[in-house]
Amino acid sequence: MTIDIRSILVADSIACLVFLALSAFTWRRGHGEVPGPGYWFLGFGSLTLGLGLVAFRGPVPYSISIILGNAFLLAGVELKIVGVLRFLGLKRMRLELGMAALLAATTLCLAHFELVSPSLKARMLAISLASAAYGSIALAYLLFRSQADIRSHARVAAAFWASFSLIYLFRVGLAIEWQSGEDWLASGSVADSYSMILLMVTTAGMAVAEMLLLHGRLESTLKVTAGELLAINRELGSTQREIMLTLSEIVEFRSKETASHVARVGEYARRLSLLCGRDQAEADLIGDAAPMHDIGKISIPDNVLNKSSELDTEEMAIIQSHTIVGYRLLSKSERPLIQLAAVIALEHHERWGGGGYPAGKKGESISFAGRVVCLCDVFDALAFERPYKAPWAHERILEYILDQRGSMFEPRLVDAFLSHMDDFLRISEELNTGA
Repeated sequence: MTIDIRSILVADSIACLVFLALSAFTWRRGHGEVPGPGYWFLGFGSLTLGLGLVAFRGPVPYSISIILGNAFLLAGVELKIVGVLRFLGLKRMRLELGMAALLAATTLCLAHFELVSPSLKARMLAISLASAAYGSIALAYLLFRSQADIRSHARVAAAFWASFSLIYLFRVGLAIEWQSGEDWLASGSVADSYSMILLMVTTAGMAVAEMLLLHGRLESTLKVTAGELLAINRELGSTQREIMLTLSEIVEFRSKETASHVARVGEYARRLSLLCGRDQAEADLIGDAAPMHDIGKISIPDNVLNKSSELDTEEMAIIQSHTIVGYRLLSKSERPLIQLAAVIALEHHERWGGGGYPAGKKGESISFAGRVVCLCDVFDALAFERPYKAPWAHERILEYILDQRGSMFEPRLVDAFLSHMDDFLRISEELNTGA
């Protein structure tokens, strides 16, 4: 059985163009984000050129085909290994210089055994030994120096480099036993023909493996970035909540109320939201936004804010304006937390049955968060001393809340609140500092 090695080489050259295109995609995808794919692309370019020079021996002078063609093939392999090192974040200048020296030495051997002492066996041996050495280097680094986040992908790439090395080790034995003449293309060696086909398959595998490596690294980078962004968002969220809580406490200090009032209202609102079936994320958002419900009081004069006697009509209008002022202060933000705080600031004095302020909304036209904070705010206001009143007894508070069920407060919220009163009393006690 005779196989046309030239036809295999032409097919290899065409296939390498496809691999070059795949490598270009890999390079473009990783450009600026991951080091290494640029070398892989150059490596495939060099392999394609080398295969073309070898495949079209005849139109291309023999000496150029043998010396330059194989030099480009070896250079392509070397570039791909440099790409592996860069991809793994390694700079091994001595190793890279050593590989360059091996390329130079092999090229000189090819020139010598083509121009001075022609020997196909010697040329095959030199090319095969150099290629096996290159493959072993890539195999070792992929197996033992790859990071944990890409290790599974690195093993796939290592498998193809192991195949590459084994094929060339096989060709070393083939070269030693070579008896098929000095014209390699015309030799029709079945064993060498199959080794070339296997090399083409292995090269295809390398192209795919490089894409997998890039995907694994980008996926890992995305996870790290997502983790970093999540941490940053958590930090920003925490800072934002602290700023909001501090501003709210400043308002409470101005009104001579306990600073922990806003913290308690927030925790009441968080708990009540959960009791009413809201998920943890929404409950946390409401709980974090609730302390800002009275931020608009920052615009109210002290003589009105802290008046101990009954307010007149004008003063009541000033007090009621804090809902609109708070909304205007907060509504300019695009942050979900502050947007919700704006809604709460506007609606926490609306009444379930209507008649509240500032818009006289009723029922479910009032936001869920607004309805929750309305109940939580009134409960805490009644339980602690204010400039205009002493703290109410627990029994009196419960009677008032029940009396306002369906009028000021949504019945469902009242039922959930009263059936878990121990939870709210515990929060009240835990956050009673400064009362």
